[in-house]
Amino acid sequence: MDAPLLGIEGDGLIFSDPAEGILPPGVKAVTGVPGEADWDINDENASSPKDILNCLMANNPDFGCDAPPGSGKRIKTQLTGPVPLDMRFDVTPSAVGINPVTSYFTYGKTSNLTGARITSFAFVLGTGSGDSFVPLNATSDVSFDDFINLAEGEEGLVPRFNLPDGLFGNGGQEATGIGFFDGDEATMAQNNLDDTALFEITTDSLTNTFLAENFGTALLDNSMIPDGMFWDASGTDLPDEEAVLIAWYDSGDSVWRYGNLGVAASIIDGLEESKKPEASLEERLDALASSLGVDVIDLRTTGNDGAAIPPEIVAAMTANGLFEVGPVEDIRNMNLNFMLDIGDIDGGEFTLRIAPVFEPIVEFAAESQSEYQFRLAGYLDAAANVPYWEVDEENTAAYQAAITDILEQSGADPEAAAAALTSTGFTIAPAYSAMSFESARGHVAAISGLAPIDGGDTAVVSQSGGARNWLMGGNLYGLASLGGSTATYDPTSGSIGYDVDATSFTVGVESRVNANASVGIAVGGTSATAEAADGLGDLETTGLSLIGFARSNMDNGASFKALFGYQDASYDSTRNVLDQTATGSTEGSQTFGAVEASYLRDFGGFSVGPMASVSFYNVTVDGFTETGAGAFNLTVEEQTGSTFVGSIGLKGEYLLPSATGQNRLTGSIAYSTLSSDDLMIETGFSGLPTVAFPIEGRDDDLVDVKLGFEILISSNTARDIRIEAGYGGSFGDDYERHGFQVGMNVQF
Repeated sequence: MDAPLLGIEGDGLIFSDPAEGILPPGVKAVTGVPGEADWDINDENASSPKDILNCLMANNPDFGCDAPPGSGKRIKTQLTGPVPLDMRFDVTPSAVGINPVTSYFTYGKTSNLTGARITSFAFVLGTGSGDSFVPLNATSDVSFDDFINLAEGEEGLVPRFNLPDGLFGNGGQEATGIGFFDGDEATMAQNNLDDTALFEITTDSLTNTFLAENFGTALLDNSMIPDGMFWDASGTDLPDEEAVLIAWYDSGDSVWRYGNLGVAASIIDGLEESKKPEASLEERLDALASSLGVDVIDLRTTGNDGAAIPPEIVAAMTANGLFEVGPVEDIRNMNLNFMLDIGDIDGGEFTLRIAPVFEPIVEFAAESQSEYQFRLAGYLDAAANVPYWEVDEENTAAYQAAITDILEQSGADPEAAAAALTSTGFTIAPAYSAMSFESARGHVAAISGLAPIDGGDTAVVSQSGGARNWLMGGNLYGLASLGGSTATYDPTSGSIGYDVDATSFTVGVESRVNANASVGIAVGGTSATAEAADGLGDLETTGLSLIGFARSNMDNGASFKALFGYQDASYDSTRNVLDQTATGSTEGSQTFGAVEASYLRDFGGFSVGPMASVSFYNVTVDGFTETGAGAFNLTVEEQTGSTFVGSIGLKGEYLLPSATGQNRLTGSIAYSTLSSDDLMIETGFSGLPTVAFPIEGRDDDLVDVKLGFEILISSNTARDIRIEAGYGGSFGDDYERHGFQVGMNVQF
C-alpha cells in the first residue's frame, strides 16, 4: 500500500504542495510491520498511539509515521460542497504466513470549503464511489479499529476529531503552551459506540464553551472565519518564533481582541516536560510591547483575558511591518485520527467516504436546489447561528424565523420554499452586465450600419437598417440612430432568469480621410430594465456614452468598421425578499468595442459575400447597500463582468428597381458565440461579513439573423430624405433577442 490511492470522487480533493514536501497524490501508506501491529496507548483517553509503525499519512518521502508532531504528516483533504468525498484505496494481499489484517493509524485533516457550516461528520467504509458507493458490512475485511469495549479494559484506539491544538488545547505547535482561543480542546465526539462503528463512525457537533459562545458548535466554512493579527516575532529574543497569532477580529462588536498569548512562568514549572513552552507569558508580552515601541501596561491585557485591543495599539500594529492581517484558517480545519484494520479484500480495493452533515435548511438546499441556493442557505444559517457575527439580536431572530418558515414550507410546497430562499440573495446580479451589454449593442449596431463611402458621392446611404447619415458640407457627415431590443435570459445554476428591455440613441459626425475611409465621433444615451423571474425584483439603468469609430470601404467590395466606446451609467434595483422590498442605487461604467469586416461581390442586382465580427463589453458596478428590508438588506461589493460576442456568416444586399436606384434590401445570417465571465458576487446582509457567491457565466451558441431596408422618399437639389428600418434576432438554447432600428436619413 505504499501508493494506495486509486482515485477520488465527490465535492473535494486531496491537497498536495511540493513546496511543503507533499507530493501528489497527497497520501501514502507506510507498512512497517505487516499484520496486526502492537502500539502503546499514549493518552489516558486512548486517542493517540506511540511509536506506531503502520500509518496512512501525507505523501512526504522524507519522513514516516514516527515523524514528530507538527511536521506536516496529516493527509489534507478539502471539502468543497455537499456531495461526500470518496477516496478509493488499493490493497495488496499479505504474504503467506502473515496475519492478513494490518492496522493503520490515519493522520488526517479536512478543511471546510463547502460554503456552509458542517454540524457533524460520517466516516463510512465501502466499495465503489459516487452513486455506485456501497457501504461495507460484517463480512468485510476492512473496518475501523474495534475500540468499543475499552471500558472493559480492552486495548484499542478511540477515534479523535478535533480543531487544531494551536487554537484549542495545549497550544499545539504555536509555542505558547496554550490554545489561542481556549486551553480546553474543541472536539467532535463519536456518537455510535456499537458494532455499527466498525464500518461507519458518526460524530456529534463540536463541544467547547468558548467556541460555542463565539463561533457556534459547527465547523465554520472558509467564508465565515475571522481575521487574525499575525506577529512576525523572528527578530525578537523569543526562540524560533515567526508568524504568531496574537489577536482576532470580533466583527459583531467591531473590535480586535487578544487571544491567549502564553503560559505564566509560575505555571510552566508544573507542566509536563513535553508541554512546556520555551518562553513564558511575561517574556512574550515584553517582546510584543518592544516590537510596538510601547510599555507592557499600554497593551492593556493580562495575556489570557481576551480583552479588546486599544485603538492606539491597533493603529500601531497596522503601521508596523511586523504585523499582518490574515484569516485564522485553522478554525475551519478538523484533525482526523482513527485506526483502519485492513485485510485481503475481494476486488483489491476499498473506499473511505467523508460525508459532511449540515443544518436542515442547508440540507434542503443541497438535496433539491442549485449550488447557488446551497450557498445562500449556508450564509442564512451562518447569519442566524454564528455568534461573533451578530450585530443586532432582532436581526438574528429574523434570520432564525426565516429559516423556520422556509423549512415549514418546504414540506408542502418545496418550490415556494426554494423561491423564498432565493429571495434572500442578490441573484439578479448578472443582469447588471446583461443590461449594459444589451443597451450598448444599440450603439454598435448604429456604427456598424454606417453607409459606405463612394468617392464623394453624397447620395450613397447606409446599409442594413442601422444609422442615418447626412452631408453637412465638405467632407463632414452626420449620423443618427434609434434602436430598441428585448432579450430573454433563461435561468442557470447560479442565477434566476430575467428579461431585459433596452433602448438607445446615437448621434455623431464623421470626417472623410480619403475616398475610401473616414473617422468619426458619436454620443448617445441608453436605457434598460431587467425583470427577474418569479417577481423577485427588477433593475433599471440609464447611461451616457462617448464613441470613437473608423471605417473603410474598398473598391473591390471589402468593408471594415471598428469602434470603441465608454459609457457612464446609473443603476436602481428593487428586490422582493420575504414580503419586504429592498431598494438600492449605485453608479457604474462600461467600455465596449467592436470590429466588423465583410467582402461583397456583385451579381446583377445582388451583392453577396462573407462577413465576420467580434465585440466585447466590460462592465464595472460600484458597491452599495440596500434600504427598506430591515435585517434582509444586502451590502453588495463592487462587481465586474465581461461579455464577448463573435460572429461569422453570410451577408447580402439587393438593389430594388426604382427611379433613383437607391432603394435596397439588406440581410445576413451568422453563427455567433456569446460568452460571459463567471462572476464572484461579494455580498451579505447589511452589518454582517460579506462572502463571495460564485455565479456561472453564460456560453451560448446562437444563430443571428438581420434584415433591413432603405427607401428614398424625397429627392431634390436641396435635400434627400430616406426612411430606413432594420431587425436583428439572436436565437440560442438559453438566450433569445429581438432588436429593431428605425430612423430617417436627411442629406443637405
